Amino acid sequence: MDFVYFILLVGVLIFVHELGHFAWAKFFGVKVLAFSLGFGPKLFGFRRGETEYQVAMLPLGGYVRMLGESPSDVIAPEDEDRAFMTQPFLKKVVIVFAGPAMNLLFPVVLYFLVFLGDTALPPPVIGTVFPDRPADGKLMTGDRVLAIDGEEISTFGELRRVVADNPGTELEFRVARDDEEVTTRITPVMTRVSRELGIVDEVGRIGISPYHPAAVVGVTSPNSPAGVARMRPFDTVVAAGGQPVDKWLDLERILAPNRGTLLPVTYLRPVRIDRALGGLVEIDIYEPHVATLTPAPGPAGSGVERAGLERADLYVSHVVVGSEEQRIGIRPGDRLVALDGEPIRMWATFIEDLKAGGGAERQLTLRTGDQERTLAWRLRHERRIDEYGQQIDRYDADNIMNWVPATPVADLADNPHPLRYAFRRAVESTREMIELTVYSALRLFQGQLTVKSIGGPITVFEVAGTAAREGTVNFLEVMAFISVNLGLINLLPIPLLDGGHLLFFLMEAVSRRRVSTKVRQYASLVGLTILILLMAVAFKNDIERNWPDAMTNAEHE
Repeated sequence: MDFVYFILLVGVLIFVHELGHFAWAKFFGVKVLAFSLGFGPKLFGFRRGETEYQVAMLPLGGYVRMLGESPSDVIAPEDEDRAFMTQPFLKKVVIVFAGPAMNLLFPVVLYFLVFLGDTALPPPVIGTVFPDRPADGKLMTGDRVLAIDGEEISTFGELRRVVADNPGTELEFRVARDDEEVTTRITPVMTRVSRELGIVDEVGRIGISPYHPAAVVGVTSPNSPAGVARMRPFDTVVAAGGQPVDKWLDLERILAPNRGTLLPVTYLRPVRIDRALGGLVEIDIYEPHVATLTPAPGPAGSGVERAGLERADLYVSHVVVGSEEQRIGIRPGDRLVALDGEPIRMWATFIEDLKAGGGAERQLTLRTGDQERTLAWRLRHERRIDEYGQQIDRYDADNIMNWVPATPVADLADNPHPLRYAFRRAVESTREMIELTVYSALRLFQGQLTVKSIGGPITVFEVAGTAAREGTVNFLEVMAFISVNLGLINLLPIPLLDGGHLLFFLMEAVSRRRVSTKVRQYASLVGLTILILLMAVAFKNDIERNWPDAMTNAEHE
């Protein structure tokens, strides 16, 4: 079946490419002699009118043969106006450019089909407002954003897009809150977001999420009501006072009115089994427990604070064994307090601040029980080769982790504008794919990306089969990726490619005379040599990926 998937993928992309040439040639009245999918001997075909349509043996390309495309073509007097080379400059450019253009536009169609499947999306309901971010104090958990600067907002994705597109610009938010509408103004802060290949986008952020943390608790003190009840960090509350608890909001709501009344709390405690399944794996199971809390009766603080509980966001859940972090004394269950003397309010912002300091020594204050301590900590520098073959330098903060599962604060809602949504996402995804491919080529020519990242037909064969087995969506996304690559490669100014033809047309337009047949022949030979070398590199890489032992043996013979 992998061969069928490969033929389907390559065949569709070749057809789309050649259809671009064919359609515009027909539109301009150029006589088309042949339309072929594949090279080499004809497998089957038919003639309709003046054009021979065929499928050839080698599915590695295709061609549209037009009258007068080759200087050696014999052109009857009545067909002179229909010969390709006698067409005006702009018509020739359009016909040649149409092939790559179709490959660059076709992903819009593919992604449109993919995103049509998004029939239910997160509504624009605020789940979490991050501290010390622009939305802090202006938006609240549970707020539904109705419009931004007069633009109707129907999904959280639209909310995120409008904010991202307006860094540094004050925006007016119209919000539904507790059965009334309120208006607030927020200015997104400009944030630099790194993507693949070192691409950096400058986008707006206001510090919100559609998710709200589950009721995973931290215990503020062993002497607090929760500590006395023997609760521990990372216990997950599932019921309180006979009411179900699905998220932290539920726990806050139940505890808010309590002023010293006994409250039964049901929770699950994660327990690590180190040698499960005969020692094959380590797993966590959850033991059910019941505790009786008696929150402090005073008016000060919220209900969860009076109970001695807090979110587990700032508690360390895991430290990599043998890491520098373990060596200096960071332990699971430690609570982050301050970084360089500044209070830590959220794990995500803590990691951001930590990485921003690079390899500088930092002072980290932790609390275990009621005891605080301060450690000197320096992030480990990491240098690695990423999946694109590019060297990545970064400071690694992944040796300590927290654990707070999150749930959407609101259920998914029907996509109110499925066609508009699918088209917008399709255009955005195609643009990003083109941008990524162009950056890849630039990094390759700059020597920042290894030539081992180039793949050939064997890689395409494997990727097509793998994607098809993973589902239609994956297959369409891979087809979109290869279509973009095919379109851009064909625009390279290499003779025999469409970009080479466009270069000749430009030279002729500037010099006002045709490029000689001899120059074209030499250029074609150079172009063929370049393409053969590229294919040789691609095949070598394919073989090394799939049969590394064979390449090693060949090098030693």
